[in-house]
Amino acid sequence: MSNKKQLQKLKNLNVKAEKCLTRDEARTILIKATKAQSKINF
Repeated sequence: MSNKKQLQKLKNLNVKAEKCLTRDEARTILIKATKAQSKINF
């Protein structure tokens, strides 16, 4: 995947993170964001 797509995914996850209400949702979003960030940095 391209960096552009990963950056878009991170933006979408940021929006979801602002709206999440439960700890489980937040944990899932953090895992996905960490994975996307690592793909950009690699």
